[in-house]
Amino acid sequence: MDVSLNERARGAGLRIDRGVRIDALAVAAFAVVLSAAGAARPSLWFDEAATISAATRTVPQLWELIGHIDAVHGLYYLGMHGWFTVFPATEFWSRFSSCLAVGGAAGGVVVLGRQFGTRTVSVCAGVLFAILPRITWAGIEARSYSWSTLAAVWLTVLLVAAIRRDRTALWVSYGALLVFSTVLNIYVVLMVIPHAVAVALLCTRRRTRARWTWAATAAVAAVVPFVLWCRSQSFQVGWISPLGWHTFAEVAVEQYFDHSVAFAVLAAVALGAPLVVRRLRPTDVDTRRLMVIAAVWVVAPTAVLLVYSAVAQPLYYPRYLSFTTPAIALLLAVCVVALARSREWITAALAAFAVAATPNYVTVQRGPYAKEGMDFSQVADVISSHSSPGDCLIFDNTTSWKPGPIRPITAARPSAYAHLVDPGRGTRAPQRNRLWDAHLGIWGVADEVRRCTVLWTVSERDPSVPDRQSGAGLEPGPRLGRAPAYRVPEDMGFHISERWQFNFAQVVKSTR
Repeated sequence: MDVSLNERARGAGLRIDRGVRIDALAVAAFAVVLSAAGAARPSLWFDEAATISAATRTVPQLWELIGHIDAVHGLYYLGMHGWFTVFPATEFWSRFSSCLAVGGAAGGVVVLGRQFGTRTVSVCAGVLFAILPRITWAGIEARSYSWSTLAAVWLTVLLVAAIRRDRTALWVSYGALLVFSTVLNIYVVLMVIPHAVAVALLCTRRRTRARWTWAATAAVAAVVPFVLWCRSQSFQVGWISPLGWHTFAEVAVEQYFDHSVAFAVLAAVALGAPLVVRRLRPTDVDTRRLMVIAAVWVVAPTAVLLVYSAVAQPLYYPRYLSFTTPAIALLLAVCVVALARSREWITAALAAFAVAATPNYVTVQRGPYAKEGMDFSQVADVISSHSSPGDCLIFDNTTSWKPGPIRPITAARPSAYAHLVDPGRGTRAPQRNRLWDAHLGIWGVADEVRRCTVLWTVSERDPSVPDRQSGAGLEPGPRLGRAPAYRVPEDMGFHISERWQFNFAQVVKSTR
């Protein structure tokens, strides 16, 4: 009789495990599809051009690059190097790896939530994570934000497993994954803070706590040289603004909700309700522990970056804390389930969050100029569609847009420019261990320009002239008219015959 009961218990546990896997896979698939929808529409931009520039060079060239800049992104670049050996560096495929990472992270949120709460809470958390504006943004950004999020959530799942099973192999794996995650994104090392809280809440044996301490200490010690290396290149983030009143809005709205104020308001209501209404607070121990761990996961890394930014160097930037998004999704799920209670009302609440996120998702994140207003892809489309082999390419290096300069446009879609003659292209990026090719002033390459018959000039948008023009001898407009990139060819007899303008850039075709 006892054997039969034990067998049924083991069978029930197996069914639960299978159920968690099915839930996690279903939510992961939903997250991938949601992130991938419209991923090809926004133009590539400066940061994504950096990814493509770095990841499409050879491994030795990549190693030389991170010795000078971007060491903090080195592991991500290496992974994307492998990705680009299989998939082309287009808008969609450059971003689809991030979509997959979001899916993996969403599945991890479901698994983590199920370690503490009910199936309803875990699935709700996974869905909220998938529709969270910061995540739908990260899912179509060819940078490491989604991958660091994936690493953080599964590192936490591994921690819970190591605490409960207390096996040496699990603790070794935890330390190794913490090192890997930190090298992937340096800020993930801050996960040791919520993990310390998790150990304090979940461990009942001194030996288990000691094992975590040794594993975490060894991992942190191992990444100290990497942290110092990255710190030596901190001049790269000199553009980050010092803390100010704007920081409050960044923390409250942008950090998790991108530009979706409606989603932020709903989240504030859901998170604040248990603070006001006592009966909405969780009573079971495991859910309370989950909320404490998730709260520290949100607060501690944010506080560390804010304090460091205040006393040392400005480092706080909302998207850098993407790896804490699983925690906000878990907190929201617990609160939504407590408020809504029934399956029907929980579904309605999730639908309300989805509706709140939709305007930002459609019009902001997936608009043609969603990436900081950049229009690298639109410029490349014009060049690839209308130019001919042997035409010449001229860049107006006096543009004022930020981040600059203008030449990274060619790194985003290099194939669009490969058939053109580029007199102003200096030393190639891999040879100078930089992300971008050097730029030569048009005065120094005038003799090469004189041999051209058709010029494609890329400059800054001029609102005083039409966005689309064609005809003989078009006026340059005040912006292009004072630029050496136009004036030098004009003296050689070139006249503008066509013009295209986008959000930041204008492209003109000149002939003589």
